[in-house]
Amino acid sequence: MARDPKVTPITRHEPRTFYGTRVTRTDHGEMWDLWSVDDGRRVGFLSVVDDGHVVYALASVRRSTNHDEVADLVEGLFTASSTDAVHREMVISDYDQEPAILESDLHAE
Repeated sequence: MARDPKVTPITRHEPRTFYGTRVTRTDHGEMWDLWSVDDGRRVGFLSVVDDGHVVYALASVRRSTNHDEVADLVEGLFTASSTDAVHREMVISDYDQEPAILESDLHAE
């Protein structure tokens, strides 16, 4: 059976402590919400942009989330066979309090 493209692939970290669900996808990037396996609470987000030369990944996760597991997730989503990029750069930051989500209209009326 084919893998659901909105759910993260199996990583090398077993048992996994979180999983991801894709929020959106464009031609050059994806945005993922990351969720705790234990209690289903959101543990962060992952944003990935692939410009064809470099895969850039930015993750912000709740403190104590395993950074190696986040890196493994990015490597599983953007494998060498899935991109023309030759480099991968990742930035993973921690937070203690849930970040605020700010929204605004792009076109003011």
